[in-house]
Amino acid sequence: MNSFISTFYVPLFFILSGYLIKIDNLCIKKEIRKKTKSLLKPFAVVYFVSFIISFFLSLAGFETKHEFVWDNILNPIYSKTFFNGPLWFLLSLYWGFLLFYSIVVISCRHDFIIIFLSFVIGCIGFYIHRWEIILPLFMGPSLVACPLLTIGYLIKKYISNYWRDRKWTVAISLLIGFLLLVNFGISISMQNNHYEGFYLLFLLSVFGGTIMVLCLSILNKRWLKFAAYWGKFSLVILCFHNFILIPTAKILGNSIHQSMVWAVATSIILYVSFLFIIPLTSKICPSLFNIKNNDKEI
Repeated sequence: MNSFISTFYVPLFFILSGYLIKIDNLCIKKEIRKKTKSLLKPFAVVYFVSFIISFFLSLAGFETKHEFVWDNILNPIYSKTFFNGPLWFLLSLYWGFLLFYSIVVISCRHDFIIIFLSFVIGCIGFYIHRWEIILPLFMGPSLVACPLLTIGYLIKKYISNYWRDRKWTVAISLLIGFLLLVNFGISISMQNNHYEGFYLLFLLSVFGGTIMVLCLSILNKRWLKFAAYWGKFSLVILCFHNFILIPTAKILGNSIHQSMVWAVATSIILYVSFLFIIPLTSKICPSLFNIKNNDKEI
């Protein structure tokens, strides 16, 4: 089950980011400034805060993924991993948006050219790990993220309209998405920019997984409301969950020896923790995490 989910859950976030893109009447310069503020600003702040927190965690015996070294502060420049690893996503998403907007300008907003150029860029990113090429600041995964943003944009523009008030269409799409994911899913690690198998199989599997998740959300309105709430605060969760997860998992691991019970207990504590963290960040630093006043209540 874990390997099944891991084949698409990280690409899913890139595709959903593309799902929100509208290129009609889009001011590219304004959007780049907006993404710089919404992605690079929280990355920089949380990155340095995380570095300090990881120091105190190491003193308390709760080591992060790597042994604490002061030189680790430079890891994003030349390494695939670093303390509070989930922050890599913000950098890759930022570069991915820059690539996508550049393609939009070059293509004069013609969808066919956007598809072709993003496909080529993604293909390069997909295979460079086999040549042992590591691009700085997680630019490697951003090459693969570019066609994923395009897929999200295309789903919103050409497919989502067919799901309105047509449950039979949603059900068929759900089945097709599931079959694509099951048949073409491959082993991936986007943070390490490592992929098994072929590029087209990767795109088909993540497309299928995304269709499946979107259709499940449409069929279950209660789940849709729940997912929408947590989606609004995904940036807060991304930035801070590692420092709750690491000590919680280690403490519970000393007393709970059944892996399933341990995983459920850790997840519950993580969930409850963010019921307090989200309102706190909404009150103290809403602008840093792009939280609007009307987003603070579930």
